[in-house]
Amino acid sequence: MTGWLNRIFQRRLPAWFHPVVLLGVSLPAYGLLATTFGFFWDDWAFAWISHTYGAEGLSRYFATNRPYWGAIYQVTTTLLGQEPLRWQVFGIFWRWASAAALWGTLRLLWRKHPEAAGWISLLFLLYPGFNQQPIAITYGHFFLVLTCFFISWIFTLLALRGGRRSRCYTALALAFSFINLITLDYFFLLELLRLPLIWLALTDEAQRPRRTLRSALPYLVLFIGMGFWRAFLFPYQTHNYQPALVEHLRTDPGGALANLLATIAGDLWQVTFGAWARVFALPDPAILGTRTTQVYAAITVLAIAGLAVWLLLHPRGNEKDRSWAHQALALGALALLVAGGPFWSTGLQIGLSYPQNRFTLPFILGVSLLAGGILGSIPTHTWVKVLLLATAAGLATGWHFQAANGYRRDTTTTANLLWQLTWRIPTLQPGTAVLTNDMPILYSSDNSLSAPLNWTFAPENRTQQMAYILYYPSIRLETGLSGMRPGAPIRQDYLAATFEGSTDQVLAVIYEPPGCVRVLDPQVDAVNPLLSPLMRELAAASRPAVITAGQTHTPPPQVYPEEPAHGWCYHFQQADLARQQADWARVVTIAEQAFSLDDYPNSPLERYPFIEGYAHMGAWEAALAQSEQAGGISPLVQPSLCALWQRIERETPETSEKQQAIQTITRQWGCDLAPSP
Repeated sequence: MTGWLNRIFQRRLPAWFHPVVLLGVSLPAYGLLATTFGFFWDDWAFAWISHTYGAEGLSRYFATNRPYWGAIYQVTTTLLGQEPLRWQVFGIFWRWASAAALWGTLRLLWRKHPEAAGWISLLFLLYPGFNQQPIAITYGHFFLVLTCFFISWIFTLLALRGGRRSRCYTALALAFSFINLITLDYFFLLELLRLPLIWLALTDEAQRPRRTLRSALPYLVLFIGMGFWRAFLFPYQTHNYQPALVEHLRTDPGGALANLLATIAGDLWQVTFGAWARVFALPDPAILGTRTTQVYAAITVLAIAGLAVWLLLHPRGNEKDRSWAHQALALGALALLVAGGPFWSTGLQIGLSYPQNRFTLPFILGVSLLAGGILGSIPTHTWVKVLLLATAAGLATGWHFQAANGYRRDTTTTANLLWQLTWRIPTLQPGTAVLTNDMPILYSSDNSLSAPLNWTFAPENRTQQMAYILYYPSIRLETGLSGMRPGAPIRQDYLAATFEGSTDQVLAVIYEPPGCVRVLDPQVDAVNPLLSPLMRELAAASRPAVITAGQTHTPPPQVYPEEPAHGWCYHFQQADLARQQADWARVVTIAEQAFSLDDYPNSPLERYPFIEGYAHMGAWEAALAQSEQAGGISPLVQPSLCALWQRIERETPETSEKQQAIQTITRQWGCDLAPSP
């Protein structure tokens, strides 16, 4: 048996098989939940702008930050449209392509040690410090640019071999380097690594310094030229982020330097050991869910086993020669220092949580080289290293699946939000600012959600005047939202378009799942202690009259093609709309349907439209019964329930049944309901 296993593991797979394995690993790590994703974060803006304004809108959007990067978006969005699954495939492809291109680079650099390329490219593919892969439009383009950068390295290494094609290879290397330098600032300084790359690739000790400088000169000229363009000719280089370090060094050199060194040390620890330590923290089934935890476990175990077998069959060089590992350590350390330059100079905080972990992207190369170098330097048998690597990579595969599950939940929450808004709001007056609580949506901000709001309720608007904006007032007060005083202007530059409105035309909405979306009632919710003081202030300023009858809308069909089942929240939204329209008979009809469901209110306030409907239709016993159900939840319900009954008392005709109901409410809840004269 042992001899049979030895014969198997003495075999070696062909080199071309490695990119195939990388693709195979990409699918469980990033692709299993891809069909369940919508859009997230900036992808909402890109998809909506592309759909609404086309290439011209994208050009305006990117004009003040990365104009040439935006040119790539104009091509890709035209080809792929606005269907999320296409973009997920796009993002996974370029994540895999960048790892495959890095593998090709290292295969050329360390030709006698194919295991070096295999190990480092696998670590690169599965780096766990970055969890935003499902934001596929944005980061698919990031990895596209990074792929071009590694392809440029490949052509540089091919050119160093000499021969008739060396000039052609150099030209291609410069062209792909130019794509990186002109489009994106994240990987700009990584170009400095080309010099040590060339040094390591050249082995002629006598001619090495001279040949290195001569070979690197064209790239150095290009880098300096592009640096000059960014620093002095491109007017928006510091439009979003200022080089704060320069000012700190000028005013307090000692303190600034000490703080910089501490920041560098902390950030490097985070992006290296801190990032990889995450994969060893196993998920809690109570949080992740039993079924999802079982899938996670299956993915992880299968990945560890499969990768272990593959790595044992992977071609490798002389185990005693660890020179490549020492070179990887040196190159990795240098890559880490270079990668952090843009962030340390501007004071941007690097972290492992969303959204700051996007700043780990330039570090992935350095971390992977460093980890591969550490692994290669361990003085032990190869199979021990293989098991260590397979375990870490397998756990990382499961970790990425676990992270993707959060995006799946976000998609469901966002879909429910938009569908419930369309059930509640047939038409929304243009110029309305929708003010909400901080939504339980992790991977989209209020700025992000403004795009689907416009896409849903103003799908035909092609003007540069946005119809709507969505704000979290908790973060927008004194910025886009300058207080809630009457008539205060609201203006938001969305780059491709602009919203202009005022606090005289706002709609306050709250969404706290599993509760339904609620359009806040100015009379009832302004005194509702179940809401925060800020939300009560917004409720008082809200103008539900901006909701009008007319053409009904649906969320973007490219993103959410299927309407959810009509459960409790659907009937609540329909009833609340009918209540606003004073269609009391319809409210009662909906009540009969809603209360016959195998579903129920998630909040006492979801009973309020039915209380009011029953009262207006003279069904006072039903109104009292629903009030008892709502008020029995918590004493905090009493102020809003009393406000509701005060309105009922004012707006319903006098009958003996009404007076009995009013007396009951007054006695039970202590409401101040003065009888009508």
